[in-house]
Amino acid sequence: MRQTTTARSRAKVAVLALFISIAISLLQLTPAMAIDPAAGRTVLGAGAHVDAIYPQLTGKKFEVKSLTPDGVKDTDKIALHIPTTKTSHVGLPEGYEFLGKKGTKAWVSTEAQDKSVVWPGWSFEGLESKDLKGTIKINYKNFSYAGDSASPRFAVTQPGGFDGKKVTPLIVPGTTHTGVSGEAGAHTHATWTFTAAGTYDINFGVEAELADGTPVADDVTVRFIVGETGDNGENLEAQKDPQPSDAVDKLTIEPAKADAEYFTGQDADLNAVAPGARKGDSYRWFTTAPGESKAVKDPEQNTEEFSTKAIRALDGTKVHVERVGADGKVVERSEPVTIGTRAKTPTTSLSVKPDKRSYHAGETATFSSTQTPKTEDEHYHWYLKLPGQDEYEWIPESRRAEQSLKITPEMDGALITARLFNADHAILAEAPVQQISVDGGEAAADSFKVSSNQKSAKAGQKVSFTADLPSDDKVEWSVRKQGENVCAPIKGSTGKTLSTEMGKDWDGAEVRAVVRNGKTVISEGSFPAVSVDQASEAAASSEQEATSSTWILPVGIVVAVIIIAGAVILVVRRRASVRKETGSGAGTPDDTDTTTKD
Repeated sequence: MRQTTTARSRAKVAVLALFISIAISLLQLTPAMAIDPAAGRTVLGAGAHVDAIYPQLTGKKFEVKSLTPDGVKDTDKIALHIPTTKTSHVGLPEGYEFLGKKGTKAWVSTEAQDKSVVWPGWSFEGLESKDLKGTIKINYKNFSYAGDSASPRFAVTQPGGFDGKKVTPLIVPGTTHTGVSGEAGAHTHATWTFTAAGTYDINFGVEAELADGTPVADDVTVRFIVGETGDNGENLEAQKDPQPSDAVDKLTIEPAKADAEYFTGQDADLNAVAPGARKGDSYRWFTTAPGESKAVKDPEQNTEEFSTKAIRALDGTKVHVERVGADGKVVERSEPVTIGTRAKTPTTSLSVKPDKRSYHAGETATFSSTQTPKTEDEHYHWYLKLPGQDEYEWIPESRRAEQSLKITPEMDGALITARLFNADHAILAEAPVQQISVDGGEAAADSFKVSSNQKSAKAGQKVSFTADLPSDDKVEWSVRKQGENVCAPIKGSTGKTLSTEMGKDWDGAEVRAVVRNGKTVISEGSFPAVSVDQASEAAASSEQEATSSTWILPVGIVVAVIIIAGAVILVVRRRASVRKETGSGAGTPDDTDTTTKD
């Protein structure tokens, strides 16, 4: 009887399981019940590199779209996915208290690519500097959310400080950090952190100023799907940001990077936060160079944002700003901020190879850059300097290891180089410059060869460079340090030969010689890349320590011998004293104890 009942029970369970299975299948096939976080959009997830904010300019029409692996797309046609993985669902580290306590679980897409999630950034590579005045600004407006959290939060940050251990808040709702900016050609990645799973629609405003002074702007919404599932967007609710807890009550400079520390390749951006600012106010920025006491007004900086390239010469510069009212009077002045700049240690060596030795005007040249050793970084930019020009300029849309260039007659004698960047747009390596040869070219300046008396040198050592000129023309010597666009004058020499001391930061530098007629360059030449042994000073220090050790060691031995001898004499004297007290020939206590009996 029990067996029959048991069999019937099993049968009932089997039938019930079958009905449940069918019901689940029907539910999955019912469109109204299906969860579609993308709402018909293309979901870009694991490994996808997406420039979520990608402004473009067509004539005077300014539009913001997204640059995806499949090309430029409207932002409402895509969704960026951060699923739950071992590397994306982690505890908040120290420094993220604006989102939650240390260790609180959150979802992240880091600045350095994590191939288990989407890799979002923003790019101004679709714009050219000749078409614009100043920088392009991205301003956070608000966001909507659909999900289970009652108080979702998000933040966009970057590592800060030269050690990379600090946190630089870029966009953090509920703080004064609500925007970023950059120059045409800039390309940036950051860490996107979300405190809850769900769907986030984040609204941004992007603005710029055309070369003729016309302001242009466009709004854009970027959708993130966080976690494995989410709402389909129909239940999105606008979120109210908390009041800023870091608000200031007077004119204050806020650096774009923690402690105003920037690497070469980055923009040294500062923002003037003025709670009392009024319509019609303007700003005056002043810089005080290292070792100087007088502040100099920068005529090119007149908005609430200060922006310049982070070159080595900027290191230690103090910057302050004044807010000026509509009547021209200074309303308030900020405390100064000291800018720090540094070059990252190269992670590899770059070389550039052209596909041909020389070209004809109208041809398309192809230049290839090679890393030795190969790294995982693949963010390149290429730079060109035409004969007679004093600065290198970024080649628009250049971002890969291979670069095409339409050859023109004036490119004969031009110099080209490639640079490798990390996700934070800090330079990791630069290739020695290559000269372009154009048959029948029309260079603006003649070229000559610059040679050196040695292939490599130690830091602090003097090296000579010679310009191969037929006459004793006055020569202007300068140096362009690795990763920089401008050549800095070298004082003290105007002849065909330059003798100068190698600094630590000269490794990979280009040494340039120029002959001018007034301000016009009539001939020029360059030594492509100086080689400076960075380990030389450490080796010299080690040598000095080794020399010191050669006399420290014998002295130490002598001292040790003296101490041991003194100890032996002391023991002998004590034993002699004991014998005197106990009588001659008497054994010590040890002697007595060690006597054995059969």
